[in-house]
Amino acid sequence: MRTSLFRRSLLTLGLATALALPVQAQTIQLDGPGLKAPGSISVDPEGVPTILASNDFDAAWLLGYAHAQARFFQMDFSRRGSSGTLAELVGPAALSNDVQIRTLGLRRAAWATYVALNDELRGVLKAYSDGVNAWLAANPLPPEYAGLEISRAQPWTPVDSLVIGKILAFNLSFDLDIDPTLRLAAYQAAGQAAGFNGTALFFEDTHRTAPGDDRISIPGFLTKAGVNRDASKSVVDQAPVIDPSLVRLASNYRAAIENHPLIAPTLQFREGRGASNWWIIGGQHTQSGSPILANDPHLSLNTPATFMETHITSTDARYPNPMNVVGTSAPGTPVNLMGCTDFHCWGLTTNPLDVTDAYQEQLRLNTYGLPSHTIYQGQLEPVVIVFQSYYANSIGDGVADTVGRVNDIGYLNGAATVLVPRRNFGPIVSIDTASSTGLSVQYTGWGATFELEAFRRVSRAENLSEFREALTYFDVGSQNFAYADKEGNIAYYTTAEAPIRDDLQNLLTADGGRPPFLIRDGSGTFRHEWLPVSNPQQNQAVPFEVLSLAEMPQSVNPASGYIANANNDPVGVTLDNNPLNQLRPGGGLYYLEKGYSAYRMGRIDRMIQSAIASGQPISVNQVKQMQANNQPLDAELLTPYLLTAGSNALGDGAWAPLAALGADAGVQAALVRLAQWDFSTPTGIQQGFDPFDNPTALPAPSDAEILNSTAATVFVGWRSKAIRNIVDATLSQVGLGSALPGNEESARTLKNLLDNFGAAGGVGASGLNFFNVADAPDAASARDFLLLKSLRDALDMYASDDFTAAFANSTNIDDYRWGLLHRIVFDHPLGGALNIPGPNPFPFTDVGPGLPGLARPGGYEVVDASSHSLRADGVNEFMFGSGPNRRFVGHMTPTGATYEQILPGGQSGVITDGAAYISQLPRWLTNLYKPLVIDVDTVQAIEIQRVDFQPR
Repeated sequence: MRTSLFRRSLLTLGLATALALPVQAQTIQLDGPGLKAPGSISVDPEGVPTILASNDFDAAWLLGYAHAQARFFQMDFSRRGSSGTLAELVGPAALSNDVQIRTLGLRRAAWATYVALNDELRGVLKAYSDGVNAWLAANPLPPEYAGLEISRAQPWTPVDSLVIGKILAFNLSFDLDIDPTLRLAAYQAAGQAAGFNGTALFFEDTHRTAPGDDRISIPGFLTKAGVNRDASKSVVDQAPVIDPSLVRLASNYRAAIENHPLIAPTLQFREGRGASNWWIIGGQHTQSGSPILANDPHLSLNTPATFMETHITSTDARYPNPMNVVGTSAPGTPVNLMGCTDFHCWGLTTNPLDVTDAYQEQLRLNTYGLPSHTIYQGQLEPVVIVFQSYYANSIGDGVADTVGRVNDIGYLNGAATVLVPRRNFGPIVSIDTASSTGLSVQYTGWGATFELEAFRRVSRAENLSEFREALTYFDVGSQNFAYADKEGNIAYYTTAEAPIRDDLQNLLTADGGRPPFLIRDGSGTFRHEWLPVSNPQQNQAVPFEVLSLAEMPQSVNPASGYIANANNDPVGVTLDNNPLNQLRPGGGLYYLEKGYSAYRMGRIDRMIQSAIASGQPISVNQVKQMQANNQPLDAELLTPYLLTAGSNALGDGAWAPLAALGADAGVQAALVRLAQWDFSTPTGIQQGFDPFDNPTALPAPSDAEILNSTAATVFVGWRSKAIRNIVDATLSQVGLGSALPGNEESARTLKNLLDNFGAAGGVGASGLNFFNVADAPDAASARDFLLLKSLRDALDMYASDDFTAAFANSTNIDDYRWGLLHRIVFDHPLGGALNIPGPNPFPFTDVGPGLPGLARPGGYEVVDASSHSLRADGVNEFMFGSGPNRRFVGHMTPTGATYEQILPGGQSGVITDGAAYISQLPRWLTNLYKPLVIDVDTVQAIEIQRVDFQPR
C-alpha cells in the first residue's frame, strides 16, 4: 500500500505552497442542507474550529462539516478498516485484513447499537452525517484519493460513526487469550519433557500477574467495598493441561491475525497497544487552592493525529443552560471524548478490564464443512451464518473507480461468518474440521452499547452527580474517568460492564483450572458461562450479570488530596500474584483483570508524594514538568543490582571470570556512568527534541544532558542483553525459544528474579535456575557474572557494525547518545511523502542516514510514554510508535480557569493545507502547550475565518 505513486501525486498537486497558516480574517456564506437554524464555524489562528449552534443537532451538523473538511481521508480509512471494506479503498492487499475484521463483526455491533439508540443520539448522528455529506457534496476529495484512483466517496452514515466508536473501544478492551494459552501449553510440554514444573514456570516465573511496582490508585478501596481476601488455591494449583486440539485451533487463528493492524495488537500486553496517564491534585496541595488535572492518553502516533481539537457550543432551548465544551474529538464521531465545560474537566486512562472470553466449542458440521450447530451439554444449538461479499479497488490502470467483486474467497476462508448466539452472537474464528471443534469469542462489545451517549451527556453535565449519571451509559472499552470542577471536587470513576462468570461466582474457583485469561470450555463440561442478568445495573446494556456500580473502583475527594492512574491495578487485586482470590461482598470471586502496567504509576505517585512532602504548594508548571518526566522507574529499581555486581567483582576472592569482567575498562566506565545517572533520558544531540526546548532553535546539549543521555543508552542496552542472557537463554535451553514472554512479562521476570534472589538464589518456582553459569562457585557469582556480561555484551553491540550509522564503531561511551537510537516516524497509512519526517517541505528531517525519524527522550514505561522493544538489538529497533495523543493540564480556579493542551500533529490531515498539517507537532515534541480557549467572546475576537451556514 505504501507505493511511490502517492509521492508523484503530491508533487503534481504543487505542494510547495506557503507553510504559514492564513492570517487575514474572512467570512464565508454557505448553504447548510439539513440545518434547523443558522449556525457558524469560527476558526482561530491554530485552525481550531468553534461550533456556534442554536441546538445540539445543528452543533453535530457543523462538527461533521468541520471534521470532513480537515480529516475526511482519516475518517474514511477508519470506517473502512473497522468495517472490513478497506480493500475497496486501498486495493486487494487489504483483503485478508477485511476478512478477519468482518469475522469479528464490529460493524454488526454498530448496527445493533444503532437499532437500540434513543431518539436524541440517533438525531445527533444523523445531523453529523448530514454535515459530513454536505462537505463531500461541495468539495473535491483529499489528495490521497488521486493516488488511489478514486473520484468519489461513499456518503457518511450514522453507523459509520458508531463503528468508529466501536473500534476505539475494541482497541482498548478486547483481549484474545490465545498467547497465554499457547505459551502455557508449550511450557507444560517442555516441563514434562525436561522434568520441571512448566505451569509454575508460566504463572510464577515468567508471566506473573503481580506488577513490577506496588503503587495503586485507591488504597483501602477493597476493604471499603467489602471485598475480602480468600485463602483459595493459587492459580498454579488449578491450571489445566492444555490439549493438542485446542493448541491447533489457537495456533491457526494466531497465524491468520498476527499481522493484522487492528487485531494483532490484542495479542499483546495492554502497555504495547494503548495506555495513558492522569492525575488530579486537590486544592489543599496547590498554590491556588484549586484542583489541577493532568491527562495524556497514549495511542499510536500517526499522521494525522488520532484526535482533533474542537470547541462545541449550543444554545439549545430544551436545556436550562447552554453547552460549552472544548477539548478533543475523534474525527468521525459527534462528541468530545476529553475536555472541559464551563464547570468541570475530565480525562481518561484505559482501565484493563477482562470483558472477553475465548471458548473451545464442539461443533456439528454440514457437508460444506461449516458448523450448523454448537453442542452444549450434549444438546445441539443452532448457529447463525452471515454470508459476506468482498470488493477491491484496482489501482494502477489509470482508470478511476474500478472497484470490483472478489469471487475467490471460500466459505471457510471468510465468505461465511458463523455466529454463536450463546456467545453474545460472537463469531467462530477458527475451525478444526478433523476434530469438529472451533474457537469462538465472546465480548461485551458485540451487542448494543452506548459510549457515545455517555460522552454526549458528559458534555451536558452541570455537576458531579450528573457527570456520574452520564457514565452509567459507558458500557464497553473501560476507562478510568478523572474529574475536577470549579467547586474543588476531584473524583475517579471506572466505567464499563464487567461480566460475572458462573464458576467464579458459584464455585469460587476457575472450573477445570481454566481461568478467564485462558481459552475456556464451551461444551458445558465446565461452568464457564457468563451468568444471565439477575441484578440489572443502572442503564445496563450488556445482556449478562455484571459487577455492581459500587464494586467498580471509584474515589471522590479522598483524604490524601490527590488521585492518580496510569493503567495500573487501581485497587490491588493482583499484588499477591493471584487475581482470583478476592471475595465479593455478596459472595463470589471479585475478578477484574489479570495484568496491569505499573512503572508509570510508580513514578507519578512518587513525584506527587515527594512534592506534597516538600511542604511547598504545587504549581501548574510543576505538573507540566511531571508530565514531561522521562525517567524509567525500572532503571532506578534495577541499576543498584548491576552496580552491586560491579562492586562484588572487585572484591577480594571474587571468582576469576567475574573479576575479569569487573576489571574490564569498558565495564568500569559504564558502571561509573550509571552511578552518576539521574535516570533521565535526554537525547544528547542538538537535533533532538527535549522537554521545554525552543523547537525552532534547538540548543546544543549540556554536559549534564550528555552524561544522562549516554547513561540511558548504556542501561537500555544492558537491560536488553540481561533479558536475553537470563530469561531467554534459560527458556531456550529447555526448548522454549519460540515461546518467550513479551515486554512487560520479561521486565517482571527479571525484576522478580533479582528481588527474590536472597531467598531463591535465582531458581524459579519451576525449579529452573535462571543464573546457570558453568563452573560458577556459587549462585551470587553466577548472578553477578551474567549481569556484568550483559553490560559487556551491550557495549560490544554498540561498537559493532550493526550500529555504525549511530555510533561509527566507537568504543567511547560519550558517543552513545540516546537520541541517535530513540526515534519516531509519524506514519501516514499511505506512507511516503505523507509521513513526518518524509520527502516533503516540512521542517523535519531524519536524525541521519540510516537513522529514520525524530529524536526524543524517553523509553520503557516512562511517564512521557515512548516505549520500545526491551529486546532491541538493532540500530532501528529502539524506535517507538505510540505515546501521548494529547497532553492536557487544567487549572480549575472558580474564575479564570486555565486549560492548556497540545496534540502530536496539526489540525488538518490534508497535506496541501500547509502548516496546518503539522502546526502543533513542534510544541508537542518539546512538551510545550497551547491555550485551550473556552470563552466564546475570546474565540470570536481572535478568529481568522468564519463560515456562516443558512438552513436549506
